[in-house]
Amino acid sequence: MKKTICVTINRQTDNFHEESFVVPHALNTIYIKVNLPEECRYMSFLFLQDETGAVRLQKLLGYGEQNLAVGNDGEHTSIGGVAGHIEPGEWKLGIGIFTEYVCQRLGEKEAVLQITLTDEAGEITEPIGNWTWMGEGLRISPEKYQWDKQYQTGAKWYKGDFHTHTRLSDGKETVKNAMKKAKDMEMDFYVPTEHNLMHTGWCDTELCILPGIEITTDMGHFNLFGITEMPEKLLELVRYNGKPQMEQYVEETIQEANRKGWIVSLNHPFLTIWKWQYGKTALTDFQCVEIINDPTYQDAPASNDKAIRFLDALWEDGHRIWGVGGSDAHNLIEERYEGADLPSIAGDPGTYVFCENLSPKALMEQVKKGHMCVTRFCRILPEIIIDGKEYLPGEEFSVSEQEESTQVPQGTKDSGTEENVQVLQETEILYGAEISGLEEEPEVFVVKNGQRYLAKVFVNEAGNYCIREQVRPDRQEWNWVRLEVRKKNGDFLGYVNPVSCGAGKSRCKTVEEIWKLMGEQ
Repeated sequence: MKKTICVTINRQTDNFHEESFVVPHALNTIYIKVNLPEECRYMSFLFLQDETGAVRLQKLLGYGEQNLAVGNDGEHTSIGGVAGHIEPGEWKLGIGIFTEYVCQRLGEKEAVLQITLTDEAGEITEPIGNWTWMGEGLRISPEKYQWDKQYQTGAKWYKGDFHTHTRLSDGKETVKNAMKKAKDMEMDFYVPTEHNLMHTGWCDTELCILPGIEITTDMGHFNLFGITEMPEKLLELVRYNGKPQMEQYVEETIQEANRKGWIVSLNHPFLTIWKWQYGKTALTDFQCVEIINDPTYQDAPASNDKAIRFLDALWEDGHRIWGVGGSDAHNLIEERYEGADLPSIAGDPGTYVFCENLSPKALMEQVKKGHMCVTRFCRILPEIIIDGKEYLPGEEFSVSEQEESTQVPQGTKDSGTEENVQVLQETEILYGAEISGLEEEPEVFVVKNGQRYLAKVFVNEAGNYCIREQVRPDRQEWNWVRLEVRKKNGDFLGYVNPVSCGAGKSRCKTVEEIWKLMGEQ
């Protein structure tokens, strides 16, 4: 069997090109050799469907050699593939095009993408390996991927990264190299979030791997954490990117995620051409906002600070939505963005999640509760004591009430009588934090109901910077308090998600209404 497909890519090329080919008899492996002009890298997706219509391979044609395969086992199946029988019948190859990259990289020129499908044995650049997750179709099998598996035991803060890329999409690192770097960064968990693609297995690792995906459109990106299958409208998202019906498919994908218990996180919401533009997004539709994205990228600091302001505006309007970090790392460790002294690397920033024990299920549960801190270059151990009880970031506390009998003043209509009055007790939040890993004293801010207060920093016996602040909630229905750490020059170092009390009376229902509050529209 041998079939060669050529696709001319230019500004007039449709978003999606599809061709059929025939598998004449049962095969052990289909090999796919891609001839990819350098200028076409990162602008094309490949989807392979078998005779039943099931997706058997999804891959972005990016960095490195693209010698792909689908076979009976993980050693003969490329990352992004589903191992299994190769049955005879009519198969389909779909090629999705990132039209925004065509405009950026090709301009008025054109290039030819050539793909050859054959049963002649060839090299496989990066096979999945032995740990394959898939059951029937692009669905994660609970027998092959164990959501309850404990990777570590003990109640503590576990470090990881919620926005990463490998060679399955447009990253430059193999999965194995990504795991080596993650260990170097002292990470405990790792969330692969490839552009419109999901991993179907993983290499052997001690890290807890939580399946994810980055839904990528020309109007914004969002991550889904804890996915159990390929999103239902994923092929439509690729096929109709940039077209009017795209917004409907984005909305349907978000609704599917909420229905299935996945976590929805808005990515880099103010980052130049990748900012979030779906203003009609309901504020009840997402649970997280990526407040720090790849801090080494030249446009990142200002957009990250704006993302923190956006999240504060959400809290001011009474919404419990959590801040997460993501390195969005794509590069090799020796590379640098323009003007950057440090590499873009997974684990910078790190997001710390407090878990009793580390498993994929526990990680999802704790993220949904907001038990998280986001940091660069340091570790923050918050200690939040309210009325003698210790609280984690993300938890809700209550302002206790007491009854007092008061004498009605003389001369009033009911003088000489007593009445019971509800009086707010003077609840006090003792907010402490230990910040380790820094050589220079930081500035630490307590943020209460949107107002920033500079905390007093001292050094403890271990040589770490600490704060111990007393915070009193305001006499109002809605209170929230969080922590922020920065260098003296204002550079970001840390964010601790809020504790909160009461219920806010929200005025806003959509993202664009929050933008207006911020003065962004």
